Amino acid sequence: MTTMTALRSAAARVVQSVPDGVMTGALSVGLYGYGFLGRWALPQLQQQGVRVISCYDLNPALHEHRAGGLPVRAPTELPAARPDFVFITARHAVQPVSDLLSSLHVPHASYDAWYVARHFADFERVHDEHLTDERSREVLRAVLMAMLTGDASHCAAVYEPDQYFRLAPFRDVQSEIFVDAGAFDGDSTESFIDTHHGSFSHIYAFEPGPDQFAALRRRARRLTERWALDPCSITLINAGLGERDGSAAAASANGLPTSLALTSDSSADAIKVDVVSLDRYLNGRSVTFIKADVEGMEMALLNGARSTIQKHKPKLGICVYHFPSDIPQIANYIATLAPDYQFALRHHAPNLMETVLYCWPA
Repeated sequence: MTTMTALRSAAARVVQSVPDGVMTGALSVGLYGYGFLGRWALPQLQQQGVRVISCYDLNPALHEHRAGGLPVRAPTELPAARPDFVFITARHAVQPVSDLLSSLHVPHASYDAWYVARHFADFERVHDEHLTDERSREVLRAVLMAMLTGDASHCAAVYEPDQYFRLAPFRDVQSEIFVDAGAFDGDSTESFIDTHHGSFSHIYAFEPGPDQFAALRRRARRLTERWALDPCSITLINAGLGERDGSAAAASANGLPTSLALTSDSSADAIKVDVVSLDRYLNGRSVTFIKADVEGMEMALLNGARSTIQKHKPKLGICVYHFPSDIPQIANYIATLAPDYQFALRHHAPNLMETVLYCWPA
């Protein structure tokens, strides 16, 4: 079992591996991996004064793009361009990328590891002050060690099935009013109905992607027939949830339909989608359970649901794995909105995905 002492030692090693000149701009920096995490990390580093000179990615389709004004190069160009230091933002390939960079004698560190090491006190606060059970603290320590080391086996060791519906307050509750934010093709909606044996008050399922929404509609029809549900008990909304009403571009960072995320990308594969605030959409109506897996828009969703959370105190199942800042940022924000909530953390995948923060009124 991972201990806080082991985590502090691992964080200290990461800090020592990054030369001082990286953060002052004295050394040139590259990013390896321009997918979901890389696109988020680049402006973060630039705002901190890090002198990023190029990005690298195996995907040849990205080599025609520029990342924040920088070229996206093939990894084969690393020896020629040779930045002084590289942050690995290919989250699921840290070890092989590290092996490659080591063979080229390029100093490097995982960006996830660097973020955790620099903000270790914020994660420690969640561990000590917010999480209410030892299993949650064990899960957090395992996830942090996976981020610090790039070794996904730490995640596999705390894996649990039944995402969103494993904990007692989140299953077998009568008259639930369920918000499925990031409904995709209706998989979570189906799990909700199955877990609650077809007995609930209402479902609001939000999905912005047109292809995904079409699949959601087909599944909802099937579920209505299977459980003999009132067709009016499931409302499907072809929109994403955010801080305010509007529209945005959305694209998949890795080509998979499950990774459709809002983006500033104006490329041909980006589509225009509607975004609504949950507060505005509900207009005071009650909900009892909000599930959110919205590809990095979780904080925006929570900002747009502030009044609903404070007034109705729904249970929350919020994904906290998209960005390395998610766990402390989201936990602290919810604690501010609802000081009487209890918090639990569970992990539902063998890698750095599907970490969920569960919150409910005490």
